[in-house]
Amino acid sequence: MTIINKRNVLTLFALIMLIGLNSCKTTDAKDRRKELKLINWNTLYSFNHKRSTGLGANWIKQQAPDVLGLQELNGNTEKSLNEMAKSWGHEYSVILKEKGFPVGLTSREPIEVIERKVEGFHHGLLHCRTFGIHFFVVHFWPGKDHEARYILNKAKALLEREENVIVMGDFNSHSRKDSDFHATKEFEPLYDVVDMFEKAGFVDVVNKHDKKALVSFGSPILIPKWASTMKEVKARQARIDFIFADKALAEASSMSTILRSDKLDNISDHYPVIAKFSLPLR
Repeated sequence: MTIINKRNVLTLFALIMLIGLNSCKTTDAKDRRKELKLINWNTLYSFNHKRSTGLGANWIKQQAPDVLGLQELNGNTEKSLNEMAKSWGHEYSVILKEKGFPVGLTSREPIEVIERKVEGFHHGLLHCRTFGIHFFVVHFWPGKDHEARYILNKAKALLEREENVIVMGDFNSHSRKDSDFHATKEFEPLYDVVDMFEKAGFVDVVNKHDKKALVSFGSPILIPKWASTMKEVKARQARIDFIFADKALAEASSMSTILRSDKLDNISDHYPVIAKFSLPLR
């Protein structure tokens, strides 16, 4: 007959309980940051020439992104962007420059500025790191493909070090994946820049998750300054704002689309692009 020592049983039971508690703690730790919500938005001269700043800030607050990329922050400074960012719950913000057409980044977590590049770029490039991810915030200009090549060379080096990279912004370029839609429009699509990112292995996460999301530019706010009628507006509508993620991040993406509404029609001529990613990746 095998005699079971009561002390050994109690010790074994305590070990099982300890392992169970540690397992729960590990699971809870992963669940606390299981999703990263990202939005990119060209704001039309700081939310319709600053006439809709409150509307724009409130909309962002309601969406509660973790990271926000912005274009056309005209008329803003580092200080004024920081004040706006706090209104939607972001303690950290960076602006590329304080003249012309700045891009910017705001975040719930600290932002490390890697590079602010203006020289040789039409609008400029902002490269930052937050949430452990490298973000390139861009506002490209048609015909200046060297800007995309510069970013892709930087990104290649980061990916070789197994870093994660997102490139987001106003690309002023189109995707061949939307070519059927372009055939119904009155413009000549420009595919070169988007082609370059896809050839380099980056993934257009909107197209991955929502192939029906085809318009990021062309809201009624274009009337009357840039268009006379909605027919003219619709003839120019297209998807020119993108979030490109490296392959690992793209695999971790859970959704992505372009958000459109009557409220957004009155804030900018561009519509916000949203994506969600499950973290941690590794």
